[in-house]
Amino acid sequence: MLDVGLCITVKNEESNIVDCLSPLEGLVSEIVVIDTGSTDRTCELLRDVLGIEAIRLELDESECFALSTVRNHGFDQLSTPWLMTLDADERVDPEEMRAVVSLNDADLPSGLFCRWDTFYGDQTIVEDYKLSFFRHHHRHVGLIHDTAQPSLRNMGEWACWLPQMSLRHRPQTERKEKEDWYDWRLQCAQRREPEWLRYQWFSGYMALRYGRIDDAVALLGQVHDARPALFPVESLNASMVLAGIKAQQHDRVAVQRILSQAAAYYDTVADDFEVRINHRMRPWLDQALDLAARGDLDEIIPYQFPY
Repeated sequence: MLDVGLCITVKNEESNIVDCLSPLEGLVSEIVVIDTGSTDRTCELLRDVLGIEAIRLELDESECFALSTVRNHGFDQLSTPWLMTLDADERVDPEEMRAVVSLNDADLPSGLFCRWDTFYGDQTIVEDYKLSFFRHHHRHVGLIHDTAQPSLRNMGEWACWLPQMSLRHRPQTERKEKEDWYDWRLQCAQRREPEWLRYQWFSGYMALRYGRIDDAVALLGQVHDARPALFPVESLNASMVLAGIKAQQHDRVAVQRILSQAAAYYDTVADDFEVRINHRMRPWLDQALDLAARGDLDEIIPYQFPY
């Protein structure tokens, strides 16, 4: 059996919080909720409906309003051997969660990845994954898009795939104000921690989404060239998207160079725990290399990410 404690950070989630947490009743041993400044009924619903008193903490502008600091404070309040992270716009099926907590602790590594499906409207589903469970001695790292993967790598530990559960992620429709804040935080994080190249991957992908192609090429190229040890998947992602940009520009030489470098790099990191569970990258690389060899550049299209 897994003894799991959940930490969730919230702000103005009155439309989500009950539906998010109520399915977990009786399935996790402890729940800590960190409220970062709600002005709606989130805290009242937590108290009156779920019997949870939220811890109120403010985000620090000098840390680019990083959630990792308050999230890790919540993890510190939990006494369980396993920690779980969740966002209010994510949903867990209670039967799937029951299957997770029924697992034998002794058979497991230090982290568990589950499928993470993001729903946009009624039709579009973007597939990804998330490290949702990890052992208590690990913490989240990063000023934005914080995660526990670097903690596992630094300690020489690993994570595996969790087929028993998937997260259903239903974000609100994007607003310009939210996008501007996200961009500000990414820029802030890059200034504070320029060597943490995970930020450049997300900034590069965002630049591509908004048509800033030159910025995207510069940022993605930085991650492609550097091959940061803590972020092998982000580096491969950058290679894939960079190759896609060059394919749309009909630069066959650049496409073949980028793909060949990415395939060679993949072979050196194939045993990394996150690379192993990322089942889409190797098939994509193989297909893209074949398309590039045939000159079918218009068919080299990177798969989508939910951000």
